[in-house]
Amino acid sequence: MLIKDKDILSSNKNQTADDKAQNKAKRYVINKKNMKQAWGDAFDYYIRGITEKYLNFHGRATRLEFFGFMVAQGILFFPLYIFSEYVEMPMLVYFFYFATFIPTVAVLVRRFHDINKKAFLYLFLGLLSILSAFFISYFSLILILLWVSFVYVLAYRPSYAGIGLFGEPQVDDEVYEQDNGPILKKFIMISLICLLVISILTYVNFDNWKRQSTQKSTIDSILTTAEMMSVDKSLSDEQIKVVQKEVINMLKALDGQTVSEAKIHSNIEKIISNIVAK
Repeated sequence: MLIKDKDILSSNKNQTADDKAQNKAKRYVINKKNMKQAWGDAFDYYIRGITEKYLNFHGRATRLEFFGFMVAQGILFFPLYIFSEYVEMPMLVYFFYFATFIPTVAVLVRRFHDINKKAFLYLFLGLLSILSAFFISYFSLILILLWVSFVYVLAYRPSYAGIGLFGEPQVDDEVYEQDNGPILKKFIMISLICLLVISILTYVNFDNWKRQSTQKSTIDSILTTAEMMSVDKSLSDEQIKVVQKEVINMLKALDGQTVSEAKIHSNIEKIISNIVAK
């Protein structure tokens, strides 16, 4: 009896392994020709979106148009980012994205129109999640990603079949037939990954720029204080320049340390005293 049970268990295991192998073999593969055409269409939708449809908030946009636009915009970020770092103009990539912000909103509005929904409420929620960055810092990134995920779920809905509130449906949403769904899912996955990486890079960059700006402001304030103290001591212009140079060296030595304002003033007075004594 035990032997038979073992045989049954062994047979079940073999069946399970066979089923897994068959499922793996049946995994759907997108036709290469359709995939290549889809990438061409995606960048074509993007180019048209930022040119002839730049201010087009009317009409409808199919799933292919919307997700093609988003995946092209996500991919373009990386060569632009590398180029902006190479030419030492880190804001260049963000100027480009700022310039394409309006057509991005426009294609999103048209996509909501295509599923017979008004876009105002969803855009308002997105604006609130972006503005939250000024109040809740790190948690705002989570809110933004949640909003994007919610928008993507809605945007993946098929076109509304009727005329609806915003005109007749377009006919180019199912151009790849059985490959249409897998291609759209691939575009969604790639654009979401790009968006996540872009969000993290942007947050880190702006946090660093904010820190550098604060640091520069503090250094300028300390140097101004040193100049005023030097003037009070009736130092010459040359001596004031020496004081400022010594203060900069002092700040470099104190980099990373927590130092009170009183101690900084004390150190500046010592520097001035040493220069006067010379």
